[in-house]
Amino acid sequence: MNSKRIKFLVFSASYPYRGGISDSTHSFCNELIDNNLNTEVWTFSLLYPNLIFPGKTQYSNEKYNQKFIVRRLINTINPFNWIKVSKKVNKLNPEFLILRYWSPILCLPYFFIGLFLNKKIKVIGLIDNWTNHEKVPFENILRKLFMNVCNSFISFSDNVGNEIKFSTQKKVLSLFHPINSNLPKIKDKHKAKANLDLDKSYYVSFIGLIRKYKGVELLISSFKYLKNENIKLIIAGEFYDPIDKYLNQINKLGLKEKVIIENNFLESSKIRDYICASDLVIQPYTRASQSGITPVAYFYETPLIVSNVNGLKEIIQRDKSGEVFNNTAKDLSKAILNSIKSDRQELYISNIRKSKVKYTWSRFIKELEII
Repeated sequence: MNSKRIKFLVFSASYPYRGGISDSTHSFCNELIDNNLNTEVWTFSLLYPNLIFPGKTQYSNEKYNQKFIVRRLINTINPFNWIKVSKKVNKLNPEFLILRYWSPILCLPYFFIGLFLNKKIKVIGLIDNWTNHEKVPFENILRKLFMNVCNSFISFSDNVGNEIKFSTQKKVLSLFHPINSNLPKIKDKHKAKANLDLDKSYYVSFIGLIRKYKGVELLISSFKYLKNENIKLIIAGEFYDPIDKYLNQINKLGLKEKVIIENNFLESSKIRDYICASDLVIQPYTRASQSGITPVAYFYETPLIVSNVNGLKEIIQRDKSGEVFNNTAKDLSKAILNSIKSDRQELYISNIRKSKVKYTWSRFIKELEII
């Protein structure tokens, strides 16, 4: 990396933190570097205190292809650290500071760091979620503090962009959630099934963290209408909601032979295998900002069924890459049966192949009006 002034300093989860935000930060910043835009990432020395983190670990075993410097500097609960970090930012003097935002836990550190910054540094909020999926006390007040230190905002969907516009008069650029670079290569369906020890049934899958708002109970309920079909359900991801209620539901509905559960945080190669083995990816969320799973399903050319909520349905309807169901178990079961037909599958896969070229990090970078 050459020694000229840093164009972008990005505050975000990145390695060694796990998850979609970390993964996409790496793709985003690698693309900035590829466009000759000097970029550095400052991540967290402490992100979530263990007391409030619901998962098994915050850290990743993934190996990233990283073209930029990552420094672990930000402590989300230490005010002395925030002042120290702001001084370091002023010393580095980037043209732009990008604050990636997805949780109210970031509001106070971002506000206090921003408060002491040199005013010539332009601060951009890069927003994943504007309204937290679970209720957080004083969230509106905390968000206002965060908004005060930002000059402008970029969202990954029109849905989130519109939420931000409702809260501020500042400039908001609504873009899209790109497909990450360096995802494991597409695997043949038969090989993926063999890898996972799956039989020759049709498979539909839910991939990702299992939380109440993601509608997995509704998805399980839909299978009471599919008992006589040669279709099985995969639920793969770490449970942040008590797993027993889902297991009890499966047993009560007599679906034990129809449902496969993997209660683990999935590395990218395992996500690849599950999606490539599946005929459909299901997102039955009760609410959404946008989806990080949709671009992954696009990369692996697997059609989707999503609930009729803002943040999920728009891309599926626009690209005709799957179906939207009307938030009942019966309607979801009908959508699954309809979408699994070979002619429908071929149509959706063909549409995904045509559409996925639009969702690159390269195009995302070109559409940033700040460059």
